[in-house]
Amino acid sequence: MPLLRSNPLGPRTFQLGMLGALVAALLVIVAMVLLGEYTKTRGRLLLNFLVLASFCLSAIPPSALLWRGRLLPVAWAGLAASGTGFILVATGIWFTPDADSYWKTTTIVSIAAASTFQTSWLLLLTPVRAFARRLLWAVMEVSLLAALLSVAGIIGEIRVEEYWWVVFLSVIASVVGSLALLAVALRSKTGAIAED
Repeated sequence: MPLLRSNPLGPRTFQLGMLGALVAALLVIVAMVLLGEYTKTRGRLLLNFLVLASFCLSAIPPSALLWRGRLLPVAWAGLAASGTGFILVATGIWFTPDADSYWKTTTIVSIAAASTFQTSWLLLLTPVRAFARRLLWAVMEVSLLAALLSVAGIIGEIRVEEYWWVVFLSVIASVVGSLALLAVALRSKTGAIAED
């Protein structure tokens, strides 16, 4: 039996949060259309709800790991990155800080949220075949490489085009590998992404 099923940070919480944020964004759009005007405040409100939905989405796989009581450090890191990322981006939307370091930090935390989203999603798969296990770890290594290269590029302010092509290709390889792993898992019925 999972360790933390009574935890309010379960996948259902973030699924509902994402759905609620998307509905709220839709209501803001409807209000703008009916009122016939776009204001800076409504635009910020719309953007805030869309950002909330995306960070709720990024918290679903880590919360599923937490709910199942598996790999708790990864789960908590993912939830912390998602929550911190949302707070930083929302603060940036409303207060538009001019500091370059603020936006670098926000970007790095958002990359951490995306990286733990993908890692948690992959760890929810439970491949039995040796090939699928090797593919899982290879995809996670490429994902980690892409995240670390992105962070290093941001911190080091690397402007070399070839460097960012390597990052881009690493991200593409990670996505393709994830989809291949999902296909292998679904084909062999050895893993699932959905919660128990």
